Amino acid sequence: MGKSITISREHGCGGLEMARALAESLGYEYIDKAIVVDLAKKMGTSTGMVSTLEDGGYLALASFISKFISESTIQTIVSQSKDLAYVNSEKYRTGLHGLMNDLADRGNVVIVGRGGQCILQNRADVVHVRAVAPLEFKKKFLASKVSITLREAETIIKAKEEERRKYHEKMFKQDNRDPKLYHAVINLGMVTRPVAVEMIKKLL
Repeated sequence: MGKSITISREHGCGGLEMARALAESLGYEYIDKAIVVDLAKKMGTSTGMVSTLEDGGYLALASFISKFISESTIQTIVSQSKDLAYVNSEKYRTGLHGLMNDLADRGNVVIVGRGGQCILQNRADVVHVRAVAPLEFKKKFLASKVSITLREAETIIKAKEEERRKYHEKMFKQDNRDPKLYHAVINLGMVTRPVAVEMIKKLL
């Protein structure tokens, strides 16, 4: 069984694409949106309410998960689940910790986001990598990817980064930008994707 890899990324730096390329190169499973799907199953909820923690409020589970998957998929997942009125933050945290460790136990997986570098930080069988890039690089990359203006791209990037910072602070009391959480921090504005992939493979 091979090691697992967590990927933390700045929004718009190309980290998702790097993670997919890494998983393909290694023959590893790639996990990002599927994390939330599995979490919904573990939590055993229907379209009741769940604490998103990103904003501290309560939203419908469908609203929370719909950031990642379609409504039809949500209904398929929760159709056989017992309806619960609310899911508190402790249950979310417990479910997420359990899921991340389950994935790490399986090995041979690239996990993107959701604080994997914090949850799995003490495991010797997991490598943690953060992908970053200069703001101008991220603006151009995102604008080209989703056909928006550079100004719009900058607004989205800053908003997403603030959301992630708050999420990690509330969930783990840690700063996701702290380089000490990672085996390597790779600047994708200076390193090509294939080179980044090879760099990470050397850490395994």
